[in-house]
Amino acid sequence: MALMTSYDAKPTGKALSLQTAYLYEMVELTGDFSEILTLLKDNPRGMSVTEIADAAHINRNTIARYMDNLLMAGRVEMRMFGKAKVFFLSKRVPVSAMLNLSSEMVLLTDADLTVIQANEAALSFLNCAEEELVGCRIYEGHGGTLCSEVLTEQIRAAIQGETVRGELRLFKDGEEKTLDQRIYPLVLPDGKPGVTIILDDISERVQAETALEQSEAMFRRLVETVSDVIWSIDENSVIQYISPQIESMLGYQPAEMIGKAFSDFMPDGAGSRFAWGVLSEISKENGFTLIQFPLLTRTGEKIYCDFTGTPVVLEEDTSIFLGYNGALHDVSDQRQAEQSAKRWKSFLDAVNDNIPGLITVSDLNTHQFYYVNKAAEDFLQKGKQELLQTTLPAVLAETGADELLDTVQTAASFRQTARVKEAMITVNGEEKHLSMQIIPMTLSVDREYLILIADDITEEIRDRKRQELLREFFLTLDGITSIQDLWEPIISLLPKISGFEAVAVYQRSIFDDYLLYRQEGGRFVPSVEIDSIADRIIRKGEPAVFDKHRMDLFPEHTIPLMSNARALVFMPVVFRGTAVACVALSSASPQCPDTSLQSILHAAAFQISTAASRCFVQEELLRERDRTRKYIEVAGVFLAAVTRDGTIEMINRHGADLLGYREEELIGKNWFETLVPERVRESRLAAFQQMVSSSTSDGIAQYKGEILCADGTEKEILWRSSLLREECGAVSGIVTSGELI
Repeated sequence: MALMTSYDAKPTGKALSLQTAYLYEMVELTGDFSEILTLLKDNPRGMSVTEIADAAHINRNTIARYMDNLLMAGRVEMRMFGKAKVFFLSKRVPVSAMLNLSSEMVLLTDADLTVIQANEAALSFLNCAEEELVGCRIYEGHGGTLCSEVLTEQIRAAIQGETVRGELRLFKDGEEKTLDQRIYPLVLPDGKPGVTIILDDISERVQAETALEQSEAMFRRLVETVSDVIWSIDENSVIQYISPQIESMLGYQPAEMIGKAFSDFMPDGAGSRFAWGVLSEISKENGFTLIQFPLLTRTGEKIYCDFTGTPVVLEEDTSIFLGYNGALHDVSDQRQAEQSAKRWKSFLDAVNDNIPGLITVSDLNTHQFYYVNKAAEDFLQKGKQELLQTTLPAVLAETGADELLDTVQTAASFRQTARVKEAMITVNGEEKHLSMQIIPMTLSVDREYLILIADDITEEIRDRKRQELLREFFLTLDGITSIQDLWEPIISLLPKISGFEAVAVYQRSIFDDYLLYRQEGGRFVPSVEIDSIADRIIRKGEPAVFDKHRMDLFPEHTIPLMSNARALVFMPVVFRGTAVACVALSSASPQCPDTSLQSILHAAAFQISTAASRCFVQEELLRERDRTRKYIEVAGVFLAAVTRDGTIEMINRHGADLLGYREEELIGKNWFETLVPERVRESRLAAFQQMVSSSTSDGIAQYKGEILCADGTEKEILWRSSLLREECGAVSGIVTSGELI
């Protein structure tokens, strides 16, 4: 609300006092000082209280109060010129912007604990938007994450003018958080009391301090219990201090060694090397580590120690060297263990070279090979020296194992063991399968290795695929009912199962020889000569496998059915004790089926014979059915079969012609509703139901009865009927024959 609509007209008298009172009341209630702020904006050189009162047409005392409120709110600035107060429009950054620049969480609440402002840090910590927090009580909604009962009481105390400081502990997202807490009272722009809550997430600092305290405590315990000898030497390598542990190590009192050099307690040669090593390190003015230098005990026994030292310099002048502080450690047992380890390494190398699994060790960072066992050499078809000069990624890239390479690099990057159930690689054009473990191992900062332990599961994968194909093969054969449909799946699937590239089917002819029915993948002979070796093998009726070794037992060209065959499998198809056909598998390359594959081939041969026998039986039944149907068709009597519910299941052509129907017009119709005259239908149906309900009578019933023709005329027939029974003995219907009287 503007204080005045115009600065030109100045109210006077009663009108001025009423307007002033009204404006004063509105400003007090709303805090709207826009007219005064506009005046200050238009007068950047500043205005005194009197000038502002004259321009706003408000009395001077009221303007003075307004200016104090604006000054407290930070919206104006004041400077003293003599005794006069001159006010300027504030040029400071808005409070909200300042709050968002702070990394600390800041929340402002009024006396009712309602949040009136929150900076971005607080909103981010509470994971909410400003409108979800501002306007709510601090102990409700998202603010409840921060506001415990204790904090609520502390905020209320701050409203009463008390400043509160402390730490706030809470759980957020399953983690304990520690916040530095400061609560200050303040006066809001409307003059009412409020509170500023400043929270700083110091969880990481608290955790670091806790870790530091634990580290210091551990260091104190270490110093109190350390078994190493602590020493100090000057710039001339003369011992200035040595800890009492030296007595248990060398048998000397510390006083006996102070003033001397370590080289004085070493064998000839070793002392000179040690002194030279220390001097060379001193010239560099840095720490040193001298490994496995010998020291002589009081009794003349030789022990080996590691020496470590750090330089001592003046704090004021780091260029002035004063000597070294350090420690020495008895590593005699370690040295002996290392020598034993070297002997064991030679032994383990010999063992690893005889392990059938593939083992490689490479650098974790460079992936350069350090070790490759004999099985890995044989599998990759590369020599050890050739492999040691290359890297693991190079070998994997060469074998086309891109996915395996990604797994290796991930395991190396994250220092995590990876297990690969199955990986395919190609070695010299041959597909291979591996299962493996990839194990990162860190022995020290500069000794990080990647161990790969793999098993060649190529044969397992092949066997599994064969078993899957064999199951598919068996399921396919189970659904075949015709002998002509049997050969297609055999010819298409058997090469995939067996690994033999050529397949042929020979069928027995009426001349008792075996003729080529169909072939795939090779050139087979057109027939098997009678009384040849192949003929005798087929007639024997048992599967026979001739691998690359057994093929050489036969004179040339006496057994192969395929040109240039180097391996051959006979799978006779036996029906009722006679080989009626034979499936032949052949390969132009030498094959040597293992025990597993031979078992699969024998199982396939048995299944083929079983399926063929079923097909032959089915075809015999079909031929018998067709023959019987022909007999019925040409029979000179009326023949029909009726189910127990009266449905016509079969009627011969003579019977249909006799009634003036076609066969298909009667099949499926009800016998009594279609062919029995209505006047006798009920009695004939009752007699029929009594007959099919009989559990013992299987004789032939003979009677005379009329039958209704298609043209509505009737014919008298002499009927002979007998029951039809299922295998379980239940009556399924009747078969009846009739002769025209």
